[in-house]
Amino acid sequence: MLVPDLQPPFPLAWGFSTRLDPPDELPARLLDQVHRCGIVEASDAVVEGDGLWTTKPGVRIGVRVADCVPVLLAGPLADGSPWAAALHAGWRGATGHGDPGPGGGILRRGVARYRALGGRPADLVWAFGPAILACHFEVGGEVIAAARQDPAWHESLRSEGPSGKPHLDLHGLLRAQALDLGLNAAKDGSVALCTVCRPDLLYSYRRGETTGRQWGWIEIR
Repeated sequence: MLVPDLQPPFPLAWGFSTRLDPPDELPARLLDQVHRCGIVEASDAVVEGDGLWTTKPGVRIGVRVADCVPVLLAGPLADGSPWAAALHAGWRGATGHGDPGPGGGILRRGVARYRALGGRPADLVWAFGPAILACHFEVGGEVIAAARQDPAWHESLRSEGPSGKPHLDLHGLLRAQALDLGLNAAKDGSVALCTVCRPDLLYSYRRGETTGRQWGWIEIR
């Protein structure tokens, strides 16, 4: 298990699983993930969406990924009670591409949900987990075009790969969004490992592993 090197604001367990972790340590599957921006409060039911949040201790929530970015957030609400969320951010989720809902990509919507419940973005601890990084994330022009619509976009997030096609820094785009939203850079515990580069540790869909997944998960204690 890869754990963010960061002190949370209340008792919290969180981390990013690897292919080496036993299945009994992983969360129950509560989401049918669809590469969009739906975020719901966790319950016992399995629902369609790409993000979960909770204020209840002892509820382990998570998202499954095999190249997309798992995003974990935790912070106090106005009354001091804890709040935590796990989000699944591929390029569509990060940009809001194809999702008619208001508010931009899934990180922006997750932080908006926290604010609506009385939280301050600067109080959040946050971490992005292993994902396909810019070294291997070759994309089409439509992906770059979608990412450029985000207010936090800067051109250094796009690079040219060995084939001459563009590469996108998805971790970097999400971090730019986080800072634009008012999250504190000192509270970033991200684990920036590339799923394609680490077949010994991580599953990667782009590398041809179509069934294996790792988790980003979080639990208020």
